[in-house]
Amino acid sequence: MNTTLLALTATTGPLVSCFLALVVFRRRPSLAIGAALLGLGAAAAAALALLQSAGPPDHQLLMPWLDSEESRGMPLMFGFLLDGTNLIVGAMVACIALLVAIYSIGYMADDPGKSRYFGMLSLFAWSMLSFVYAANLLQMFVFWELVGLASFLLIGFWYEKPAAAAAARKAFIMTRVGDVGMFVGLILLLQSAGSLEVLELCSSATIAALPQGRLDLIALLLFSGIVGKSAQFPLHTWLPDAMEGPTPVSALLHSATMVAAGVFLFARFHPLLVASTVLVQVALPIAAFTALLSATVAMVQRDIKRVLAYSSISQLAFMLAGLAAGGLHAGLFHLITHAFFKALLFLCAGAYIHHYHSNDMVVIGRAGGRNMHWTTAGLIVGGGALAGIPPLAGFFSKEGILAAVGGLSSPAPLIALYLASFLTAYYTARMVFLVTRPNPASGLASLEELPQKPAREAPLSMRLPLMILTLASIAAGFAAKRIAALIDAPEQHPSAMMIGSAIATAALAVALAWFEYGRKQATQRSFVERMPTLHRLFLRQWYIDEIYRATFGKLVAALSGLARLFEDQIVDGTADKIGRATVVSGRAAAQTQLGAFQVYVGSAVIALAIFAYFLGR
Repeated sequence: MNTTLLALTATTGPLVSCFLALVVFRRRPSLAIGAALLGLGAAAAAALALLQSAGPPDHQLLMPWLDSEESRGMPLMFGFLLDGTNLIVGAMVACIALLVAIYSIGYMADDPGKSRYFGMLSLFAWSMLSFVYAANLLQMFVFWELVGLASFLLIGFWYEKPAAAAAARKAFIMTRVGDVGMFVGLILLLQSAGSLEVLELCSSATIAALPQGRLDLIALLLFSGIVGKSAQFPLHTWLPDAMEGPTPVSALLHSATMVAAGVFLFARFHPLLVASTVLVQVALPIAAFTALLSATVAMVQRDIKRVLAYSSISQLAFMLAGLAAGGLHAGLFHLITHAFFKALLFLCAGAYIHHYHSNDMVVIGRAGGRNMHWTTAGLIVGGGALAGIPPLAGFFSKEGILAAVGGLSSPAPLIALYLASFLTAYYTARMVFLVTRPNPASGLASLEELPQKPAREAPLSMRLPLMILTLASIAAGFAAKRIAALIDAPEQHPSAMMIGSAIATAALAVALAWFEYGRKQATQRSFVERMPTLHRLFLRQWYIDEIYRATFGKLVAALSGLARLFEDQIVDGTADKIGRATVVSGRAAAQTQLGAFQVYVGSAVIALAIFAYFLGR
C-alpha cells in the first residue's frame, strides 16, 4: 500500500465512521459501535504502517488548496507531513483512540447515547490525526479548532448534568482565549515569512530572515495557544472540571491526545520557538510553576479523576519545560510515555468507578477496590511510571527532561521540577495506598459508605486495553533511541548523580506516603493537613477560580449589564417609542374616517375650489 493511501486511511477512516455512527446507524447502537471500531482500527493500522515505513525526514505530500489572485502569489498547499515527529505522535494517537473505543464498549454499555458517543469519539480522532499529519500551519489551525469542538462535545456528553454542561463551556471558552493569540501569530507569521508550510517555517533560512522583535512576538502568540490547549497557568483551571465527562473521554482527551496537542505544536515548531530567547525566558518559569502548583493541589484531592487531572497538568508542564530548555527529544519522549501510563491510570480509575459508582479513593478502597486484580495491577504499574520508578517508562523520559533543564545556567527551574517530582511520587503513592491499603480505623472520614462487593473484574472489553497499556507503560521507556533516530535529535543523558538524586527523591516520597497511608497503623492523614492554612490553599486550588470570578467574572457581568441596558433602553426603547407613535398617529387618523361619504365629497370639493381660487389669482 502506498504512502498516500495510508495517510488518507489514517485521517479519513475515523471521519467515515463518525458519519456512519451519527447519521446512518444513530438508532442502531451495535452497528454504530462496529463502524467506529472499524474506522479507528483502520486508522491505527495505517498509522503504524506509516511509522514502520518511515521515509526521509522531510517527506511530505502536498496538494494545492488555494492559488488565485486572493492568495497574492502565496499559494496554500495542504497535505500530509510524514516526518519522524508526526509519525510517532500519529501512531500514538491512533492506537490510544482505538484502545479507548474498545474500553468504551463495556464502560458505556448501559448508556442510551452510545451511538452519539462513538460518533463523537471518531470525530475527535479524525480531527486530532488530521492536525498531527498536517503539512501547513493554517491546516493545523483548522483541525486544532475542530479538536477543541470535539472535546467540547465529549466533555459535555452528559449535557443533562449542569456540571458537565458548565465544564464543557468552561473548557471551550478558556482554550479559545489562547487560540485568539495563536491565530494572530499565524497571520503575522504568514505576513513575515510569506509561507505557512511547516518545513519551510522551521528552516534555518526562514528563522534567520525574521527580525528578532517580530520573531519574539510571533513565538509568544503561538505559545498562548499552547498554554490554553495544554492547560498551563493561568489557563489551566478548565482541565480538572473537564473530568465531568465520561472517564474514557478523560483518558483520551486529557492525558494522551487533546492536551498533548499544545506540546506537539511546540515540538513541531521547536526550531522557530526556541530561537526566541524571550519565549524561553517566559515558557520555562510558567512550566516550572505550573508543575509545582498542580502537584500541590493533586496531593490533597480525594476524587481519583481530579488527582489524575492535576497530574496531567503537572506532567504537561514537565514536557514544556524540557522543550523550552532545548530538549526536543526529552519533551517528545515524555509525551509518548506519559500518553501510555496516564491513559492506563484513567482507564483503571474508570474501572473502579464503573464497578463502585464512586470517585472517592477512600470509598473505593474500603469497598474492596484491590480485589479487582487486573485493574489494581494496572494502577500500580501506571502509578510507578508516573512516580518515576525504574525501570518503568516514566523514569527514563522524566530523567531526560531533568537533564535538559539541568543544563541551564539558572538552577531555579530544576529545583522546582525536583520538588514537583517529589510531590508527584508522593500523591501517586498516596492514591495507590488509599485504594489498596484501606484502613477504616484510621479516623479518615469517608464521604459515603459502600458495602463490600464481591471481587468482580471489569468486562473483557475493558480489561484488554488495560493489559496492553500496562505492557506499553513498561516497554515504552526503552524506545528512546528509536525516537531519537526518527526525529533526528540527540538524547538527553543525565549524569549518574542526577539519576541517583531522582531515584532517591522518588523513594523518599514513596516512603513518606507509606508511613502516612500504607502501613497498618497509618493515620492516613497528609503532613499538609497539619498546616491548615496551607491545606486550605491547596484544597481550594490556590483560589485561582475565585480570583477569576472576582475579577474577570465581575467585569464580564458588568459589561453584560451595560449591553443589556443599551439594548433595553436605546435599541428596544427607541423601537418601542416609534411603534407607540405610529399607533397614536394611526388612531388620530382613524378619527377622521367617520364613514360620512357626503362630508368627504363636500370637503374635497371645497378644498379643490379653494385651491383653484388661489391658483387662478
